[in-house]
Amino acid sequence: MRALLVLLLVLLAAALVTVQWLGLLDGDPGPAPGASGAPTESPAAVGPANANATATAPANGAPSGTLVATRLQAKAPEPGPLADQPTAWLRVTDHARGTPVAGAAVRSVQRGGDLAFTDERGFAALPLQEREQLAVVADGYLLRLVPTRLGSTEAEPQAVTMVGDTWCKRRRLELPGHAGAEVVVRFRPLDAAARAASPMSSTEPVITRAWTEHEMLASRPCCADVPVQQSAYAADRVHRLRAGAEVRFTSLGRYAVEAATANGLVARTEFRLEANENATLPLRLELVPGVRAAGVVLDRGSAQPVAGARVSVSGGDPLGLLATTAADGAFAIGPLWPGALSLDVRSDDHEPLAFGPLMAPAGDHRIQLAPLPGTTLRGRVRARPSLRPLAGATVAWQPQGSGMRTAVTGADGTFALRATGAAAARLQVHAPGHVLYAELVEPNAPFADYDVWPAERTVRLELGLSAGFEGVVQDAQGSPQPGVPVRWLPADASPPLGAGALRRVLEGAVLELPGVATTGADGAFVLETNRFGPGRVVVDGAPQSAVAAEAIAGRTRNDLRLRR
Repeated sequence: MRALLVLLLVLLAAALVTVQWLGLLDGDPGPAPGASGAPTESPAAVGPANANATATAPANGAPSGTLVATRLQAKAPEPGPLADQPTAWLRVTDHARGTPVAGAAVRSVQRGGDLAFTDERGFAALPLQEREQLAVVADGYLLRLVPTRLGSTEAEPQAVTMVGDTWCKRRRLELPGHAGAEVVVRFRPLDAAARAASPMSSTEPVITRAWTEHEMLASRPCCADVPVQQSAYAADRVHRLRAGAEVRFTSLGRYAVEAATANGLVARTEFRLEANENATLPLRLELVPGVRAAGVVLDRGSAQPVAGARVSVSGGDPLGLLATTAADGAFAIGPLWPGALSLDVRSDDHEPLAFGPLMAPAGDHRIQLAPLPGTTLRGRVRARPSLRPLAGATVAWQPQGSGMRTAVTGADGTFALRATGAAAARLQVHAPGHVLYAELVEPNAPFADYDVWPAERTVRLELGLSAGFEGVVQDAQGSPQPGVPVRWLPADASPPLGAGALRRVLEGAVLELPGVATTGADGAFVLETNRFGPGRVVVDGAPQSAVAAEAIAGRTRNDLRLRR
């Protein structure tokens, strides 16, 4: 029932296109101090903390609209398709003691999401369809990067050594009076932060490699939930934390802390990390009600309200707040720390503007935007190789610093969309069943055709755009060899289909096929190429296994047996 209510609220908010405050956690904290002149807003009903935020209809005559805490929008990543049985095994142990590490999470670096957890023996079974990079995450240890070895078994697992993190400095989060709250926290270095002690001078290669992997993985989305703060270049990173969480720092120095909650509380403080710290020290955040900045956005030429303008805080804020103006141009954005700030205001049809500094929450602010010159961008989408017009394709034009404009092609494949400004921008064509096409296009460009290639292998073969090779890779005993790259090496390096006058095409002008495939768990492979003529099918690392073949347009050879 609750999920149904949330869905209805999402649909209502989308229909109203409104500016409203999010209440994601503990309810509305009440009016912000000094904000009596600002519109009042009602909290939202939502699901779990990692669910997409939703907003309700406005209350008490407040301006309509949505205000989005973008930091809370991303859902937890999920791994892609998996095999129906384990294709690789890991055994995770402690470097210093050699004992198993239980409860370690094994994640996909590229796709995100937990694939498995180690058992009490330190074993993890992985049902992977293909070889990929993995991250192993365990409390108190450095993050480890593991390239999968498909074919490893429970009897002969792939060994992973975890190194205890004794180098990072730590702070333990305290939230007096709000023990159950979730806060979004950002740490900004206030001086030239010095690097904390690191193991890079260690004589043990496993330790220096573990530290390098730890620093790399700490900045990757797959480990966004691991609270590691890295020096000045990661100053905009935010951490979603609860009371008692420990944050690890790789650099010393003085830090400013900015924190906010989705239900309207904020905090600020400073602290210093010293080189001689050995214990985990407390980081106390006193949460107080935040304030809101409110106002109206107008067109400078006509003095008419600008609907759909996007308002954010210059330099960002922990929640990544983004307000969208309503039909009357009104907006309200918060929670914010009281004091001076500037706003970034952007509209698709206007010049972007940095407005401020202003004092929040004092008064309603009138923001005037200069209009951009406008025109109509027209064209036609066609399917290669027949050049048949494609209906139902989505064409998107993305000017720099502005919102995306979209149009859907009609029965004759044509489209028209409003374009503003004078600079060229990326135009993309998304046609179902076809490869993405992208081109740099001027806003006043003449009518043009945008031709797309089929995305499905079977369709390309049927149209004679490619050739195929299928087979299996085995060892000398006839056992299948999984995870092995197989390549097509044509005798004639002819150019791919579509080469020629490319205008300023960024993607999709040429039918690019990799000419390489990786064997599955059964050692089988399916390889496609558009480089026709004689050549060889070769197993990487085993040139003696090459098989002479010919790539014939529209045909697939399926009798290949390769040795490794």
